Amino acid sequence: MIHTTSSQAKTYTAPQPHERELKVLISPSLQQGVEGLAVGMTILPAGNSSSSHSHEAECETWIVVSGAGEVLVGEERESVGPESVIFIPRNVKHQIINTGPETLRMFWIYTPPGGEKSVLEETIR
Repeated sequence: MIHTTSSQAKTYTAPQPHERELKVLISPSLQQGVEGLAVGMTILPAGNSSSSHSHEAECETWIVVSGAGEVLVGEERESVGPESVIFIPRNVKHQIINTGPETLRMFWIYTPPGGEKSVLEETIR
């Protein structure tokens, strides 16, 4: 079993104009025996957004824990809040925007793992 919390993970703060905290919680790069996925967390202050991006090799799933926002996935736009789950296929542009008054917190899952390595590289600098 692997058990970790966001408070145990190193934090990478992405620069403006898309300032947010990114944490990798579970990854084959961090824990022995992990395979098939990576799990992390994004903490997005009110009024901020992630960059619009896509992943060539990974599908991504978001699970919103708190806060409110909008997601853009391809040409689709949806409002999201706590307990929302969003699946994003590989090679599809996506972005999340915090439209609420409080911090938006969400978990993300990469399948297969790999996309989290860029965040891990930033936390060891």
